[in-house]
Amino acid sequence: MDVRRLHLDPFSITIGALLALAVAFVTTRNGAALVMCALCIGGLLAARLAGFSNRALLPLAIGLGLILWMVWIDPPTTPRRTSTLAHAGGGALVGWALAEYLRARMPWPRWGVRAVVAVFALTILWELGEVVGDAVLSTSLDPESADSALDIAFGTLGGAATVALARLLWPRQGSVDA
Repeated sequence: MDVRRLHLDPFSITIGALLALAVAFVTTRNGAALVMCALCIGGLLAARLAGFSNRALLPLAIGLGLILWMVWIDPPTTPRRTSTLAHAGGGALVGWALAEYLRARMPWPRWGVRAVVAVFALTILWELGEVVGDAVLSTSLDPESADSALDIAFGTLGGAATVALARLLWPRQGSVDA
C-alpha cells in the first residue's frame, strides 16, 4: 500500500469518530446507543454512495455525532424532551443535507417537496431501524407506536424547517431555480 496515496477527507474522519463512539457503546454494553450509531453510520455511507458531497455530508455527520453524544452521554433534559430535540435536530440535519444535494439537480419547488418527502421516509426508516435493532439486541429502546409517531412528526418538522430555511438563504442568481 502506497501511504502517499492515502487521503483522509473530513467526512472519513467523522465516520471514524462515529465508529469510535460505537466501540465505546459496545464496551459499555449500551445496545440502544449502538443501534443508533449503526443507523447513523449506515445512512451516511448510503448517502456517500448516492453521491452526496462533503458539503452536504460533513455537517450532517458532525451533527449526528453531537446528537448521539447529547442523547447517550450528556442528556440536557428529561428523556422525552431529549428525544424530541434529537429527532427534530436529526430531521433538520437530514433536511439540510437533502436540500444541498437536490437543489443543484432540479428547480424549486420540486427539490423542496422531494427533500421533505425524503426526510419523512427516512424518519420512518429510522423508527423501523429502532424496532429491528431492539428486537435483535434486546435493547432498552422499547419502541412504541405512539412514541414512534411523535418521533416521525418531530423529525419531519425539523427537516421541513431547514428545507424552508435553505430556500430562503441560498441566493437565486446562478441557481437552478432562478
